[in-house]
Amino acid sequence: PPDQLDDPAFAEAAEPVCAATREDLEALPAARDADSPEARAVTVRQANEALTAMVDELDTLVPPSGDRDERITRLWLDDWRTHLDDRAAYADSLAAGSTDPAEFTARGGRSITATIDNFAEVNDMASCSTPLDL
Repeated sequence: PPDQLDDPAFAEAAEPVCAATREDLEALPAARDADSPEARAVTVRQANEALTAMVDELDTLVPPSGDRDERITRLWLDDWRTHLDDRAAYADSLAAGSTDPAEFTARGGRSITATIDNFAEVNDMASCSTPLDL
């Protein structure tokens, strides 16, 4: 697959970081069970903080090799940051009382989440896929 890393070192280091973040997200109240959009926004923002910290930590794990692996991993992290921006906009919308669904940036005719999730899947980093917490 085009997104598969030649060296699995990043993926092996990333998976435990993502798994720990997943555990943190599971400890939060389910956003869908919130009594109001404003209450849902609080949970989404807490999840966003955890995911932002995860992406920041993953960024430190990318070896500065200048090779293809570094390039595609940095593109994946850029996609994660775009997704986090989308999630922040959704939280702001909820905080303003909106009940509209979350909208995510498109990439190649699909949601950017598909690109993020594909990279995670082909590199055996299941915990690094986008959460279904919204």
